[in-house]
Amino acid sequence: MTGSIPITPASSCTTSNATITHSAGAVNAAQIIFLDSARYPKAVCNDGSPGAYVLLPGSGAAASRWVISLQGGSECGDQASCAARAASDPQFVSSVPYRNLPPAAFQLNGIQSSSPNVNPDFYDATQVRAIYCSSDYWSGAKTGTGAFNANDVSTWNFQGHAILTAILADLKANHGLSNASEILFTGESAGGIGVYVNVNTVATLVPGTARFVAASDAGFVNGANNFSASGSPPDYTVPSPPAGGVQPGTVIALWNGSGDSVCASKATTPAAQVGCYSGAQLLGAGGTITLPMLVSEAQKDTVQLTKNGIPQADIDSGNFTVAESGYISYFASKMRSGLSNTNANVSIFSPDELLHTEANADMLFNTSYSFSNGTSTLRQVVGSWYKSPCTVQRDIAN
Repeated sequence: MTGSIPITPASSCTTSNATITHSAGAVNAAQIIFLDSARYPKAVCNDGSPGAYVLLPGSGAAASRWVISLQGGSECGDQASCAARAASDPQFVSSVPYRNLPPAAFQLNGIQSSSPNVNPDFYDATQVRAIYCSSDYWSGAKTGTGAFNANDVSTWNFQGHAILTAILADLKANHGLSNASEILFTGESAGGIGVYVNVNTVATLVPGTARFVAASDAGFVNGANNFSASGSPPDYTVPSPPAGGVQPGTVIALWNGSGDSVCASKATTPAAQVGCYSGAQLLGAGGTITLPMLVSEAQKDTVQLTKNGIPQADIDSGNFTVAESGYISYFASKMRSGLSNTNANVSIFSPDELLHTEANADMLFNTSYSFSNGTSTLRQVVGSWYKSPCTVQRDIAN
């Protein structure tokens, strides 16, 4: 790998280096596990069905190395968006669609792939894929008022935080997490935001003897203003609230969410609680996430661009108007600035590309991107960072 720029380790970083080894062991199959509703009554999906996760036990020497990943899938923030979500993507509001799927449906990809060619560092690690069915960035703590009705959001459960904590408890009680020697906590898109929201809490819930690091993919929202074709060049923007559906009414009234626990303990207003969801704030100067992290974020994140007003059809075709091109350049510049202003324990992988998630896609995980010092793949960067997280690497394309 030639693209990374090492930075002097932060004095606050005390995480030890790791040596990744492999040995022969039994090849295991992935299985889906539905949480016991009697034991974990709050750990339910939007419709009240039990939370669930995919487990692929590791093999050989790597079995005590765990990768715990939060699935992504956007969010909903009001009656209209939640009803539309239930109609178009029922697997994001319920675990019922997973009940009768064949084992092949639970194949994991990218950083969770069991192929050594795709994922040479973690192919034989114990893999956990937390199923996202709470629509709340893994942050809510609200119980619905009665029997689930897709068209009455007051009946929805938003219990993402309870689902995650129950998964960790179930893994410790029944599947060997208590014996883990190393843990990588990660997630993509909405799951990437979920990493920021939960990492400080998860660090206290996993075994204290385990080496713990975290990585977030495509969850760093840069707070750029929205696009307007009638806006002033060269940026073509209009003032706007943050993208991503995280508004005070959504967080407090709908989800009863709180964001990062350390941040939330200091937040005195609903608007301040919204900031506890922001990777830029939580990882910035004075932020409350200080443990070693790797942030993977394309500078032209396509999901954020569409939420900010760039038509999906134009992103798909690559044919942009002058105004759209100007806005995308502005957006990328804001992303670079936000990433560059994170604290000294944060490593960065940020290609100048129109992309969203990369870590859980085999091809994108192994695609080379250009940086000032050469080229790197996310797979290479994850591997080198994981082995030495206190030696911060910053791949931010210019």
